[in-house]
Parts: sequence; structure tokens; C-alpha cells
Amino acid sequence: MSARSSSEGTRIIFRLKGNRICPANSWSDQRNSNLSASRGYWDPPDTPGRSVNVLQSVPNKVDVVVIGGGVHGASAAYHLVKAGFEVALVEKGSIGSGASGVSGGIIRCHYTNEPMIRLALRAAQRWQGLEAELGRPVGYVQNGMLLMVDEDDAGVMEELVARQKRIGVDTEIIEPAQVERYIPGFRTDGLALGAFERQAGYADPYATANAFAARAQELGVHVLVETEVTGIELDGSRVRGVKAGGHSIQCRYVVNCAGAWAPRIAAMVGVDLPIKPGTLSMIAVNPRNPAWTRTSPTWVDMPHMTYCRPDASGLMLAGGGRLENETLTTETPDPDAPAPRPSDLFEAEMHDNLVRRCPWAEGMQRVRAWTGIDGHTPDHHLIFGPVPGIDGYLQVAGGGGNSFKLSPATGEAVAEYVSTRTCTSLDLNALSITRFQENRLFRGGYRMNLLG
Repeated sequence: MSARSSSEGTRIIFRLKGNRICPANSWSDQRNSNLSASRGYWDPPDTPGRSVNVLQSVPNKVDVVVIGGGVHGASAAYHLVKAGFEVALVEKGSIGSGASGVSGGIIRCHYTNEPMIRLALRAAQRWQGLEAELGRPVGYVQNGMLLMVDEDDAGVMEELVARQKRIGVDTEIIEPAQVERYIPGFRTDGLALGAFERQAGYADPYATANAFAARAQELGVHVLVETEVTGIELDGSRVRGVKAGGHSIQCRYVVNCAGAWAPRIAAMVGVDLPIKPGTLSMIAVNPRNPAWTRTSPTWVDMPHMTYCRPDASGLMLAGGGRLENETLTTETPDPDAPAPRPSDLFEAEMHDNLVRRCPWAEGMQRVRAWTGIDGHTPDHHLIFGPVPGIDGYLQVAGGGGNSFKLSPATGEAVAEYVSTRTCTSLDLNALSITRFQENRLFRGGYRMNLLG
């Protein structure tokens, strides 16, 4: 049985396994009919024209092997082939079948540090023309984002917004009384200040990964799905090849974009990667309010650690919460196992947090809920760049729930680094793996961290 929603030429199909979808009159009844859009609970979309050709032979030799077919790996492969390299993109499942396929898909520049603000801004600029560039829909909508804090974080927000504006982000401080202009009927109890970012938006993560991969394949990338990497061959400290699917592929560079599996890949070259798997859950509800549309702003309630965005069909997609944050720091799931279904406690917290700010959604109908597993670093920021002592190995992983938006820029940066051995489009030192040994971790400006 399937539930369908259409958006800008894409078709998403969710297949329910082991349960049935039926009308529900209460939130409790709806929770009992769980539809979890995670690995093992939903099958990826089968939209014609956006998937790659899976009948490809394994090449004997390429310039670069990219490991991982999520948005970062697919973007890296696309930008590398555009730069003139022969590339193999190797994915153990299907394109977008890991964390990318179940991402919240939020695009924003509101970060608390300059390196990430600049990287997110570069990505935001690329998102605006990405569909035309790739020749495929990615579900991009520029809807703006409203982030709100209480009195304790108001001073921090003012400083951050001033910094973001100096860098070039289109953002401004707003008072609680102004929120009604953006989201009619939104309650601001306990909130002291807000920031509205006009260029923020969202996109379809699964469509984006497949659009990058399909265009890369058209340009000559060898896209190898259902192909697991079992080893990386070194000549001393220099990368010389990859073992995958029973074959050996000679190469000069390896780019590890394997998400929650990235530590396993890194161990093949003797690197202990400070990344651990963690779960992030989301829920989709129908607010039954015509005022909430696909272009309604994404909103973030920092005191309650909750974020919510629309989708193309007018649903509300929500995530975060205190329970989710506690789970992320106390549990380590197996990335090879099906992601666990979201708990009833998580769903109840999301329901309460949505109604707290949007009382007009009290009669909302639960549509589905899902959990994804991604790789998380101790400071919840991406690791990007080379690893000291291993020539030809590049790492792009560990963004854990907040790096989907960066993928157009990280792919661009990978191609620049492989071409020139340097990178002007992002701060290599700030994002390097060495920050963990040198105690240069990113520190959040707000009292609460929120991934999304």
C-alpha cells in the first residue's frame, strides 16, 4: 500500500511494510499506524527519469573513487567529472538510500561561526540555480526561515545576525510582534527575539542525490550501486586503489563520503575517525489549515529545540526536541540495521511543540514519521579535507543532521582540492580532522544546539 504526494514534477512513493494506512480520528490512533520513512521502513522513490543507470561495469582504473552515494558523494562525483577527472562513485546500497534520503532538507545560513556561514552562503547561492544546472528537479523552494530565541539568547542572536549580514547573508532581526506577518496565528509566548533569513529554503534530499548522480553519470562518471568497498590499497602512504564488489579499481584519490559508515572506510587507511552513528527523527503532519502552504517559512523554536518546515504538498515536517537531543548523546545505533521507528514519546513531544506555537494545528492529522542514521562528530560539524600522513585520501563526512544544505559547496570544494591541492571556497583548517587533536572544536553560540 502506498501514499503519494506530488511536487514540482517529482513523485514520492512510500510503501508500508507490515502495517496498513487508515483514517484516524485521534493523535493516539494515528501514532499506532506508524509509517516510518527510514531504511527498512520505506522504499526510495522510483520517479522515472531521475535515477541512475545501474547496469554499469566496474572500471579498472580511474583518477578518483568517491565512496558513498548520498548528497555529498554524488555532488563530489559531479563536480570532479566537470573538472576533467575520470571518476567512479561507489555506493553499497542505492543512491540516496542512507541519511541523505531521510534528511529534513532544510537550507539555511544561520550558523554561529564564520567558516560555516561562508560555506552555507556559497551553497545557498548554488541552490537557486541547481535544477537548471543539473537538468532535473531537486524540489527546491525558497521560503525563508524564522529562528526565535528567548531572553537568555537574545544578545547572542543580535551578535550573530550582525556577523551574518557582514558576510552577506540576507537576514534581519525581528520582534515577536512581527512574527504574525510571516506565519499568521503563530504564538510567541516566552520568545524575546527572532531572525528572519530570506534566502533560506528547502529541497527534496533524495531527488537531489539522484539528480547529482544522474547528471554525473551522463558526464561520464562510473556509478556503481549495490557495490560495497572492502578495502583501500596503499603504496606506502599513497592511495593506489580501492577494492569494491570483488574488483580492484586503481586510482590516485579516494574521497570518503560514507556518512555513518565513514569510520569503517577510514579504518582501511589506518585513520581513527571521530564519528559515531546517531539517529535523528522527523514527523509529517497535515495541519488542515489552508494558510500553511509550501512557501510558508521554516520556523525554529530554540527554547524547545524544535524546527518545522512545509513540504511541497503543504504538510508540516517537524524534528528536534529535547528527547531527540538526549537520544543522540546516549545511544549508538548500528548503521547496518534498519533505523528504529520514532518513539511515541518523540511524536508526542513534536505534537505538543507544534500546537504550542501553531494552535490552529490542534486538529492535525499524522501522516508519517521516520528515523535516519547519520555520522556525528563531537562538535556536530563536518570533517572536510585531507588526513595528515595519507596522500590522496580526502574526508567529507560527520555533518550529522545539518550538512545536506552544504552539498553543492562541498562537492565544488572537493573538485578544487583534487585539482589544486588547496581550497579557497571553504576554510580547510577549521574543518580539518586535526581540530579534534588540537582542541579547536566548534562551539555553539546559543545555550541549546539544534541540528537541522
